[in-house]
Amino acid sequence: MVIRWPSRLVVVALAGETVLALVALFWIRARGLVVQVGDPLAGVGFGLGAAALFAMLNYGVLRLAPPVEPVRALRGLYATTLRPVFATASAADVAVVSLAAGIGEELLFRGAVQAELGTLIASLLFGLAHIGGRDSWVFGVWVAVMGLGLGGLAHLGGGLLAPVVAHVVYDAAAIEYIRRDAARHRETPPW
Repeated sequence: MVIRWPSRLVVVALAGETVLALVALFWIRARGLVVQVGDPLAGVGFGLGAAALFAMLNYGVLRLAPPVEPVRALRGLYATTLRPVFATASAADVAVVSLAAGIGEELLFRGAVQAELGTLIASLLFGLAHIGGRDSWVFGVWVAVMGLGLGGLAHLGGGLLAPVVAHVVYDAAAIEYIRRDAARHRETPPW
């Protein structure tokens, strides 16, 4: 049996998302916020439906939308940043990163920030947290819009389960798509 050490991607994701979760839990406790899980059946159902909708919208932007400037910016970020980051990720890496992001980010942005400051502020901060430089501002706007959807899911599902499920499943699908797309690009000669 070969034991594989966690990849750098997994270590960074777990460390970062653990910090977000701890900040969220501290905030929730310090402010006396009530965080609900929500109805399990509704949470899973709404979460899976939202993940499918987010994935279709994302695919439409990446593959079908006309190449106007914001779409070109998203496609460029995808090709130059996201594809290289996830190109060598294993299936286990995808699962761990997606689960960590779904739990850590939803605890913070929907569980703490949204409960305290509202859906709009939580969504804007969620988008800002995904901007890695001036070339990724369009991605931040895209993520903020998705944050509005996740915030609505928290209300609709009566707690955090629906947005956590949506976030985890969407991230896993998106990263797996990126991983497979990177493999196709390695197999296709550039000429």
